[in-house]
Amino acid sequence: MNTPDDLMLAADIEAAVRAVPGVAVVYRAGSTLSKAVDATTRLVGLRDEDAPLIDLERAEDGVKVRIAIGVHASDGAAATARRAHAAVQALLAPQGAGDADVHLTVVHVDGSEPPERAH
Repeated sequence: MNTPDDLMLAADIEAAVRAVPGVAVVYRAGSTLSKAVDATTRLVGLRDEDAPLIDLERAEDGVKVRIAIGVHASDGAAATARRAHAAVQALLAPQGAGDADVHLTVVHVDGSEPPERAH
């Protein structure tokens, strides 16, 4: 993500994913190396602490998006991942990036009830 437009798009993607029923949390996406570089750039002030957690990359063959989420077990990891993937594709389609390579990883399954269902 190099341009302000890419940062805005990544923030929009993150917001769309957070709004998907069953998504408990969005984590920083990317490889261990990219996470280390990101942490370093934040530490030295080269990257805003509020920067999106979504990893978005523009390549010759299109847009690549990496997302890591935690889900509520009661909603099902597979179903939640499908809904989140569909939300990202729906957001990208009007921008001509509907065939984006979206890599979505469920990194945590939360066994507690979602807040709106907790008693």
